Amino acid sequence: MTNYINLHTHRKPRVDGEIALRNGFLKSVDFGKVNYPISLGLHPWHVHKTNLTWALTQIKQYHTKIIAIGECGLDRVIQTPIEVQLNAFHRQIELAATYHLPVIVHCVKAYADFAAIAKQYPQVSFVLHGFSGNAAILQMLLAFENVFFSMGKYLFNPASNASLIIADVPLNRLFLETDTSKYYIDKVYEQAAQILEMEETVLKNQIFHNFALLFKQ
Repeated sequence: MTNYINLHTHRKPRVDGEIALRNGFLKSVDFGKVNYPISLGLHPWHVHKTNLTWALTQIKQYHTKIIAIGECGLDRVIQTPIEVQLNAFHRQIELAATYHLPVIVHCVKAYADFAAIAKQYPQVSFVLHGFSGNAAILQMLLAFENVFFSMGKYLFNPASNASLIIADVPLNRLFLETDTSKYYIDKVYEQAAQILEMEETVLKNQIFHNFALLFKQ
């Protein structure tokens, strides 16, 4: 039976057969105890209160123990100046390029900024986690073959952008996730399969294949 790939979560697996890519916070990960897939990065919410040099050193030190960098990215709703966020984001992307790791991206009202970055780093693969952009944003980003899309809780709202545009996301660029939501990953797959009008098993196989290709598992 194919596993459920949970592309981005802050929790341990909660469903039989779930492979969870867990988000690790720089100050709290004990790599002596980590025995699961993990990503590591400096979240834009923490950029203003974290020494960037120290953060980058942590990522360098543990790059062989992680399978992705992030979540990191851009958030135009918070007060941290976008220039400061861009600097931290670029520095982490440069590490991703060096270590050949995908980047898990937090992006809030900054899709135009992100599109320029995706174009600048064609050798780096990006996964926009919790993607909820509209149809125009999706079309803009589909132009970049190094950009993938992960969706989760918004699929349970029929009026959300995620519900309205998921069918337009190529299946080979789609992932599903729970992040910090109340939903279990099997219910997210069930909901996505219902919207896409496809068998859940087919969806699971496709996303498992996507994960294996992108993360070289």
